[in-house]
Amino acid sequence: MSDEAKLGELLLYWYDSNARTLPWRGTRDPYRVWLSEIMLQQTRTGAVERYYLRFLERFPDVFALAEAPLDEVLKLWEGMGYYSRARNLHAAAKRVAEARGIFPDTVEGLQRLPGVGPYVARAVASIAYGLPVPALDGNQMRVLSRCFAVERVLKTPFDLEPEALSCLDRERPGDYNQALMDLGATVCTPKRPSCAECPLSPACRAFALGEPERYPRRPAPVVKREEARTVFLVELPGGVAIRRRPEGGLLGGLYEFPSVEGHLDQAKAGAALAELGFTGAQLLGPLPPAKHVFTHLVWRMTGWRARAEAAPEGTIAADAGGLRKRAFPSALRRYFELALELPACRTPGDEE
Repeated sequence: MSDEAKLGELLLYWYDSNARTLPWRGTRDPYRVWLSEIMLQQTRTGAVERYYLRFLERFPDVFALAEAPLDEVLKLWEGMGYYSRARNLHAAAKRVAEARGIFPDTVEGLQRLPGVGPYVARAVASIAYGLPVPALDGNQMRVLSRCFAVERVLKTPFDLEPEALSCLDRERPGDYNQALMDLGATVCTPKRPSCAECPLSPACRAFALGEPERYPRRPAPVVKREEARTVFLVELPGGVAIRRRPEGGLLGGLYEFPSVEGHLDQAKAGAALAELGFTGAQLLGPLPPAKHVFTHLVWRMTGWRARAEAAPEGTIAADAGGLRKRAFPSALRRYFELALELPACRTPGDEE
């Protein structure tokens, strides 16, 4: 048996006794596997569990998801971020529903679904259909780069496809992929890996060198661009002013409070409200600052509370109930909570 095949054997032996108990494990239903893998992109496993179970309760199959309004899907997704995943999830469900609910059973076919890239396609193909393909993510990249002490700079996990293929168990490709993920998440961690507990330590070159944290070798990190914004909580007859963001781009399709670039003082803030099209607007006081970090962008926000007689076209007034039923980005969570306390958001049943 080659050294690479031995790695795969050691890995699966460990996995059979140490696999994490997760709600999407133990199924080969492509709908459930696909749903979990889309959610697991850019989101911690612990956070995904409750979203996954909530989605399954509301959308038990691909037809239920396809028939749901996009706003409802976005609302259930609220808090996980990267909302393009939810929009693509909905679009892909519609396409699969049109194909009588049958998911593609090849990597190429899966990748033609909206929002399905190389990793998700291979994860679904290996777990749901048993196809012998590696599904390389950050955890797998870390484990394999250490096992092979890969010195080259890795731009994406798929730069390690030759190494992954050399270890892949053709009989249990889904378990192999999930085992690598589990090992990277629980043992071969980015900092202070538990090498003494790792089943691959006897064959790990980075462990033998005594410097596992040196791997993987990555490009220099991209410096995040910072953007100053001023957020307005404008009280109108019937609620606080909100508007929907355009479908494309950052936070597309979600609701927001009117905002402009820059940190505006009182004079400029008043002028900005007029330019936005609010009639009879007057400022009532400043709002506390807030910060939100995206993948390549940081929003540093300040805000103003205001009152206006009428709003511009495309802006609506929402009371507390109206706010809660719409999907807002977590970037605006601080201002969302403040908006719920405004007098304009109170309904007759609210306590004084």
